[in-house]
Amino acid sequence: MSGVSVSKDALTKVKTALNDYQIDISGFSIRIEKHSSDISKSAEFEMQKIARQIEDVRNEIDQLKTRINQIEEAINQMTNETKSAEKKMATAENQLASKQSEVPYIREQIAELEQAVAEGEAKKNIQSKIYQLRSRLSQVESEIRQLHNEISEINERISQLRRKIQEAQSEKAKKENDLRIKEKLLDRLRNKQERMKSALAKLNDNLGPMLSASKSFETQAVSKTEKSAGNIEKCIAAVDAYMSG
Repeated sequence: MSGVSVSKDALTKVKTALNDYQIDISGFSIRIEKHSSDISKSAEFEMQKIARQIEDVRNEIDQLKTRINQIEEAINQMTNETKSAEKKMATAENQLASKQSEVPYIREQIAELEQAVAEGEAKKNIQSKIYQLRSRLSQVESEIRQLHNEISEINERISQLRRKIQEAQSEKAKKENDLRIKEKLLDRLRNKQERMKSALAKLNDNLGPMLSASKSFETQAVSKTEKSAGNIEKCIAAVDAYMSG
C-alpha cells in the first residue's frame, strides 16, 4: 500500500503543477498584447520626440544661415566703405602735398617783396602784394591743418572698419562651423527617424500575426492542460478507489 500512496502523492504534485501552469498560461495573449501596446506607445513617443528635435535643429540652421547672410552683407558694406575711405584719403593726401608745396613758394615771394621794400622800391604797391600773399599763406596753412585733420579722421575710420571686418569674419567663421555641426546633427536625426519608422512599421506588421499566434498558443495550452489535469484526476480517483477497497 505504501507504493500506492507514493504514486498518489506524485500524481497530486503533477496535478498541482498543471493547475499552476494553467493559471500562468491563462491571460498570456492579453499580457503579450499589453506588452506590444506598451512598446508601440513608447516607439510613437520616441518618434514624436525626434520629430521635435529635427524641427528645433532646422530652426537653428535657418537662424544660423540668416545670421551668416547678415554678416556677409555687413562685411561687403564695410569693405566698400573702406575702399571709398581709402580713395578719399588718397585724394586728401594729394591735396595736402599740393598745398604743402605751395607754402615755400609763397614765402619766397613774400621775402623777395620785403627785400624790394628794404631797397626803397615803391612801398605802397609792394605792401599790398605782400598783404595778399600773407593772406594766401594763412589760407593755405589753414587748409593744410584741415587736410591733416581730415586725413587723421579718415585713417581712424579705416582702422575702425578693418577691425570690425576682422571681428565680423571671425563671427562668420564661428557661425559657419556651428552650421556644419547642426547640419551633421540633422542628418543623424533624420537617419535615426528613418530607422525608427522602419522598425515601427515592421512591429505593426508583425503585431497582428504575433497576437493571433499567442491566442492560439494560449487556447491550445489551456485545453491540453485541462485534459491532462482531468486524466490525472481520474488516476487519483482510481488510486483512492483501490486503496479504499
